[in-house]
Amino acid sequence: MSSTPVKPIKTAVVGAGIWGANHALALNSHAPAELTVICDVDESRAKAAADRFGCGWSTSLDEVLASDVEVVTIATPDHLHLVPAVAALLAGKHVLIEKPIATAVWDAKAILDAEQAGGGMLMVNFHARWHPLFMGAKSYAESGKLGKPVMGYARLSDTIWVPTKMLGWGARTGPEWFLMPHMMDVVRWLIQEEPREVYAKGSRGVLQDRGVDSFDTIQSMITFHNDAVFTFESSWILPESYSNVVDQRLTLYGTDGGLDLRNEPNLWVYTDKFHTPSSSEGLTRYGKAWGFQYEPIKYFIDCVATGTRPEATGFDGLVVTAMIEATLRSIAENRPVMMDEVLGDATRWSSRKRFDS
Repeated sequence: MSSTPVKPIKTAVVGAGIWGANHALALNSHAPAELTVICDVDESRAKAAADRFGCGWSTSLDEVLASDVEVVTIATPDHLHLVPAVAALLAGKHVLIEKPIATAVWDAKAILDAEQAGGGMLMVNFHARWHPLFMGAKSYAESGKLGKPVMGYARLSDTIWVPTKMLGWGARTGPEWFLMPHMMDVVRWLIQEEPREVYAKGSRGVLQDRGVDSFDTIQSMITFHNDAVFTFESSWILPESYSNVVDQRLTLYGTDGGLDLRNEPNLWVYTDKFHTPSSSEGLTRYGKAWGFQYEPIKYFIDCVATGTRPEATGFDGLVVTAMIEATLRSIAENRPVMMDEVLGDATRWSSRKRFDS
């Protein structure tokens, strides 16, 4: 007896840049999805992406939202998430949005309000949760073998190539928005605690001298409600000679044990220079996209197909944005900042908190 084929879920990608291409790759190689259209304000970029992935293109978000697409994935620059996210959610679409959910707490709250009003699903793409090393750390944390979390250190830094050459909008973001959301989310997910107090320091100068008005480095010490203290560190000025574009590490100490994680590939290459290819680059083999960065995109499509509430909710995104906003306020005012000062009363959205699935 033959079964009735499941109708693919029509999907649109908003943003045809570097990460938008990753969205398209993931969707094109995932059978339950049908990549229908790529939308970008730059017509030539939208056309080029559509030609590459064999789908339609548009420069009009309104046109996309008036169509029969069910899912919209948003891969615009960090500071341009609010408008497409709210519009898509109010149009009743299911929305996957890249981290950070927004670069202001009020914007994040507006997106969560739109989710509630529109009735669709919302997920923030904190893709570090899908990395095998962080999954392994999560398993140990859940096992109870480490005991109660006491202290930790989380670093995610890039070489100076990222803000000065890779991104055309480095001055509109910074290491706080481009890098810190990954590690702040992972730590919340690992220890299943919410942040209480933030004290941070930052430095500027190197990037400003290169025409990018951004922080060079930031360190943020965050105390959680269980009194665990974590230091989060991000820099955007590692030298280009560093063996990898990314430097990512995590240490967690508990009352009964600890763990250390360094996201460093096992592939070492010796050509014109010594380097270790970034694990975030992914690859395409056997007609599919392979890599942890593609998995949450496919997962979200599966959630829509099955009606399952997704991992990494909008509330998770809101709290992480508040952690970063508190970090920036602490730097500006040279004092500890309580999370309540920036997050306010989040009761109306906290029912959507979900650390794991």
